[in-house]
Amino acid sequence: MSQVVRYTREDTIGVISIDYPPVNAMGHPVRAGLLEALQLGQADDQARVLLLVCEGRTFIAGADIREFGKLIQTPLLTEVVDALENSDKPVVAAIHGTALGGGLETALGCHYRIALASARVGLPEVKLGLLPGAGGTQRLPRLTGAEAALDMITSGRFVAAKEALSLGIVDRVDEGADPKAAGLAYARELAEQNAPVRRVRDLEDRLAADRGSDVFDRVRAGLEKKAKGQFAPFRCVDAVEAAVTLLFDEGLKRERELFGQCMESPQRAGLIHAFFAEREVAKVKGLSPDTPVRDVRKVGIIGAGTMGGGIAMNFANAGLPVTIVEVAQEALDKGLGVIRRNYENSAKKGRISQQ
Repeated sequence: MSQVVRYTREDTIGVISIDYPPVNAMGHPVRAGLLEALQLGQADDQARVLLLVCEGRTFIAGADIREFGKLIQTPLLTEVVDALENSDKPVVAAIHGTALGGGLETALGCHYRIALASARVGLPEVKLGLLPGAGGTQRLPRLTGAEAALDMITSGRFVAAKEALSLGIVDRVDEGADPKAAGLAYARELAEQNAPVRRVRDLEDRLAADRGSDVFDRVRAGLEKKAKGQFAPFRCVDAVEAAVTLLFDEGLKRERELFGQCMESPQRAGLIHAFFAEREVAKVKGLSPDTPVRDVRKVGIIGAGTMGGGIAMNFANAGLPVTIVEVAQEALDKGLGVIRRNYENSAKKGRISQQ
């Protein structure tokens, strides 16, 4: 049995729990463990409905960045999502924290979704120069319609639980704080109702309204203004259009082709480089992650030249009182002449004092 994914049963509900800190990322241990747990749930004659829930502070928050740039081990995420969707027993996803990227795609592979009111969902792959590659561009528009799906996928924005409910992404919002309790209550209700398996791939009503509309022309025209020169947003539109114009399996194939094009794009390489670079600058070499952090209440700066003034402005804008000390009056006068205009407003607010 997997160390990060467990299968248990509570009455007639089979519970699949993911515990892969810090954010339950969809790494290989999770993917493999999910398939194993799902098989156990299918074989459990006492389980009528299966519940997918995560431990810790969030649902599956996306891909495991530790796998970026490496050969991905099987099972692939697409295999996991397909297995969930093809389950003979209804599968409920209980969402808390964030369900992002592959996390939301996993939830879309489930037959029912409940979210805590504090939860958020999204497909932010476009921010890394990619598009959702595990069926997100094909399943989301079947729930929301093409226009809402395009808005989410081409912007990468996060959607709060109540908006997700109104869009059709989730079926219920729970005001509590315990995703497992909320999920169990919903799963038991579905079991009592003998609720059927409901595969997102089979939903066609929302797509029918988009066939023959000008939604894709309008979205492309808008992207020409706000995302001109960017590669991935336009491939996202192509992928969602495939959901509307092609059969589901053909749409999945088209999504994979477009995903491959994004992977080969130098924009994707640059954006992922920036993604890792932003995380590296927050690390101090040789400093232990558990080093205690001091509470900074005020700041003193020695030297009032241009650099000192700029540093003072940054702290002042953050709301911290700043004292500037200059050892040479001549240098102080020169520096103050250069920076005075920049920090007069902060000084008036009492954020900067001078000695």
